[in-house]
Amino acid sequence: MRLTGVGCAFVLAVFLCTSVSSRAETCTGPGPLEAKLHAHPDSGAYLALGNWFADNRKTGCAVEAFQSALKLENDPGRHAYLQGLSLYTAGHAQEALAPFQQSVKFRPGDAQMLLGLGGALASLGRNKEALADWEAALKIDSASKKALHGLAKSLLAIGDDATVISRLGSVARDENLTLDLGAALKDMGQTDDAIHLYSEALKAYPNSDVLTGALVSLDDYVSQFEQGSQLAEKLAREKPGDIEAQRIFLRTLTATGNIDVATALARKLLALAPHDAEFLQKNGFLERKAGDFTAARKHLEEAIALDPKDYAPRMNLALTLVELKDAAGAKVQLEKAIELGDTDPQVHFELAKVLRTLGKTDEAQQQLKLYQQLLQEESDRYAAGLKAADAARAAKAGDNRKAADLYRGACALQPGDAGMAYHLALVLADLGDSQGEKSALEQAVKADQNLIHAQYLLGFLAFQAGDNPTAERQFRLTTDALPSNVQAWLSLASTLAKESRFPEAQDAVGHALKLEPENATALRLNGMLIAAQGQH
Repeated sequence: MRLTGVGCAFVLAVFLCTSVSSRAETCTGPGPLEAKLHAHPDSGAYLALGNWFADNRKTGCAVEAFQSALKLENDPGRHAYLQGLSLYTAGHAQEALAPFQQSVKFRPGDAQMLLGLGGALASLGRNKEALADWEAALKIDSASKKALHGLAKSLLAIGDDATVISRLGSVARDENLTLDLGAALKDMGQTDDAIHLYSEALKAYPNSDVLTGALVSLDDYVSQFEQGSQLAEKLAREKPGDIEAQRIFLRTLTATGNIDVATALARKLLALAPHDAEFLQKNGFLERKAGDFTAARKHLEEAIALDPKDYAPRMNLALTLVELKDAAGAKVQLEKAIELGDTDPQVHFELAKVLRTLGKTDEAQQQLKLYQQLLQEESDRYAAGLKAADAARAAKAGDNRKAADLYRGACALQPGDAGMAYHLALVLADLGDSQGEKSALEQAVKADQNLIHAQYLLGFLAFQAGDNPTAERQFRLTTDALPSNVQAWLSLASTLAKESRFPEAQDAVGHALKLEPENATALRLNGMLIAAQGQH
């Protein structure tokens, strides 16, 4: 029982009336697709080409190809799908919903239609609704990597990391599915497993920018900066013309303080992409370090103009303005960085210095107190993180008692960290300490009521203790939050059956069977419920 894991018509009319005369020279796909298009210029050929453009981030070209496919399509289901695809690719996800829904009605057994609808719902943040479409597509094609990727992304968005690990742990994975699984492992505190996953995947995809970037980020996360830097350098050396590979290398160079090499690379990349906010920011940072404050100010202001919601360049701009004797301007940038979510204690320290320069001594003192408080909190988080990492390694080695002690220490330092309390509960469960497990789960839920896995396990403990009302409440919380989780529906059904509420129990089993028609436990429980109702 454990938990494991028609408004669019107008928009479309306007959209399709946009002149698309001849395909631009830059909208050229790979040779085989271009040859297929010239030999048989039908909707399927244009659709394949549009998908290739979309996968390679050539949005304008993709939209143009989808429009051409739409004009040649007579099948009503595919026609509606292409309408939705054209709108969705152009950034009109809300308007794309109606034609996608229509395409599913026309062709309910076509996984492609379901993928379109699921993607549109997910992009609008309606991930719980999208789950049904991903699952339906997988029933049609259980090996569909696009459906699995969509399902995993929606599950990650609603916080169901355990189900992602369960669903992706034993399937053949491409780069996207590897990244999904790695994200779930990291969220669950299994950083070592995520690093191992990415390292193994890079053997199959040695030139993957996204996998390298993910592994470098994880190495930095666990302070293995040298290892991350070597990996990034290897990728950059092997792919000198790949701007994303060079971007990853630049990040590691600045993070490790390799200023001279970083400066040369940053200038080179900015020349290639003069309107890239990150390259502008990195050049501004390096120019400030070198004392070229005028150039730094220019580049940092350009970066902020391109991405005004990014707080990262504002600290650098503030420090640059201080050097240029513009304390008032520095104050504006530091306060804006804090407003945008900068949690670095240093921003408060710098603001205190600027306020003191401006004669605002009381405000400066307040910022200094905040700095000291946040510095202590950061130190506690770091220490707790080290303990939690050691605890995870101990648990993996089978030493649950040591793991429990380490997790208790981590939780004492970070009582508001729901994840650490949750992992303590799991270890205590393995030790058979039900009361300790319950207390840890209650601490986790107090810290984060949306930690559904903890809510579920509290229901499981209540079920074991015979507290059916509490178990039912917790299981319903789980099925409401994670409607695609089969085990939660089966747990709810078992609880209802204990109270002889057979019709409600059978309804819960029905939800489980819709998700997994061949689930042996669901089928067995359904048979028992039918027999029980026959006796009443």
